Amino acid sequence: MKILVLNCRIYSIEYEVFEMTNGARETELCNGIVDHIGFEQSILTHTTKNKTEKIVKAVLDHKKALELIDQTLLNTEYGVIKSKDDIDVIGHRIVHGGGTFTSSVIIDEDVKKEIYKDFELAPLHNPYNLKGVEAAETYFPGKPNVAVFDTSFHQTMPEVAYTYALPERLYHEYKIRKYGFHGTSHKYMSNRVAELLKKKNATMISLHLGAGSSACAIKDGKSIDTSMGFTPLEGLVMTDRPGDVDPGVIVYLLRSGWTLNEIELCLNKESGTLGISGISNEMKEIVEAADKGDEKAKLAVDVFAYRIRKYLGAYCFVLGGKVDAVSFTGRIGDNSPIIRGKILSGLEGFGIKLDNKKNEKAIGDEQEISSSDSKVKIFILPRNEKILIAREAMEVVTRK
Repeated sequence: MKILVLNCRIYSIEYEVFEMTNGARETELCNGIVDHIGFEQSILTHTTKNKTEKIVKAVLDHKKALELIDQTLLNTEYGVIKSKDDIDVIGHRIVHGGGTFTSSVIIDEDVKKEIYKDFELAPLHNPYNLKGVEAAETYFPGKPNVAVFDTSFHQTMPEVAYTYALPERLYHEYKIRKYGFHGTSHKYMSNRVAELLKKKNATMISLHLGAGSSACAIKDGKSIDTSMGFTPLEGLVMTDRPGDVDPGVIVYLLRSGWTLNEIELCLNKESGTLGISGISNEMKEIVEAADKGDEKAKLAVDVFAYRIRKYLGAYCFVLGGKVDAVSFTGRIGDNSPIIRGKILSGLEGFGIKLDNKKNEKAIGDEQEISSSDSKVKIFILPRNEKILIAREAMEVVTRK
């Protein structure tokens, strides 16, 4: 079974094609991205077996982007299918499923209506996720499309974890509650850690650290709390988002003459480690500046790590102190020994003991970086939501 995985964003579509076989390891046949959709200089980057092709041309919308992907997959030189019929299923990353979807589902008109209803909850994601679904229906007619929701993994959170201390009418009238995000990433890490520990399910703390960052407390393979909330703004400090902030600050800025657009821009694009350092929204550049003695960069790195340590401690208690593992993923989580060291130093009393030599050498690859006498295992797991989406899509269509 060949599964096409799509992740549609406002200006890009990421794609992979997997060959899936029951009971066997999956094979990635190709991966790629169409970037700068809507611009005259759009770029498709397509990789198969360590060979990369680049195509530069105008791609004005998501339908044209998927048409270009389709043509690329069919190319006699570097394509991976002989006809459209070779694609059996299309799996879609859908960011927001509200409180409706607790698992992945085959997309029909009712599902599309629900995705549409959640446009207001995820205005930067769901509209473009749905464009991808509609484009796939056009270019692969008759093939099942499966929605894999970022929020569905967190639907196992208990009411005490997802309820805000606000008037109940806000929940009923405006759907205001904690939803959580990065669910596909956290679920992949949960599944993979369980495999590495040779357990059916893992109890762990999952850290997804990148441009967007989140923590997740997972008990017996199920999410019971996560740091992102009603939107991806809540929780950890991120590269350009503030994470937890006193809501009184927003009220104060409004009374001081700020507009809603100015506040939204500040919170989504100008805050986080960029806001503190004034340097960049790339953590690597901030770490390098901190190493050279830049005090604001040092503060940005320390605040980033400190907030994660707070959540790590809180989730240790939420899980009753019985934690199998802590896992790292994302561009920062995989690639920054300095950040990991700052987060995990001095936690031996909690059974978390980092092997500093392993940590210093660990860049990108899947590996364990805990000390041999650490009660809690520490893993680096390269981000791999795509294979989870492919697995979910296969499971949904085969159980139908």
